[in-house]
Amino acid sequence: MLIDIQRRKKSSEGIMTVSVFSRNKKATILGVVAAAFLVALSAAAGYRLYERARPSQASEADCVLAQRIVDGAQELSHDKAAVGEWEQSTAQLRRSRMKDGYLGFRIAQYEVWAALKAKGEGTPPADKEVKELADRANRHCEDAGVTLTLPAIAS
Repeated sequence: MLIDIQRRKKSSEGIMTVSVFSRNKKATILGVVAAAFLVALSAAAGYRLYERARPSQASEADCVLAQRIVDGAQELSHDKAAVGEWEQSTAQLRRSRMKDGYLGFRIAQYEVWAALKAKGEGTPPADKEVKELADRANRHCEDAGVTLTLPAIAS
C-alpha cells in the first residue's frame, strides 16, 4: 500500500526512478502505532485498577489457621473464664502467625461474636451478617484455594 512518488534524477547513466514514502503514509503509520500504544496502556491501567480493588490474598497457611480458629469457636463452653482464656489465646495466635491482617480482622469479628454467644452476652448476629462476613473472608482465600466455613452463631 505504498504510495509512490516518482522522481526522476539525471545521472551519468541515464534516468533513475526513486520511490519515496509520502508524508500522509508516514502520518498514518505513526497514528496507528500511537493508537496501539494507547490501547495497551489503557489495558494495563485497567488491570492495575482491578488488582488494586481486589482484596488482599492470604496464604494457604493463613486460611487454614482461620478455619481452625472458627472450628475452635464451635467448641466453646459457657464458662466465662474459659471463654476469656480462649479469646486471649486465639487473639495472640492470630496476631503472631497470621500474615494477612485483613483476613485476621474478619476472623476476629467472628471470634468476638462466638465468645459473646458462649458467655450469654449481647445479641448474636443474624445469619445474614455471618454469611456476609464469610463471603468477605473467603475473598481473601481465593488464590489459596481454601474455602472458609463460618457456621451461624444465632441460636
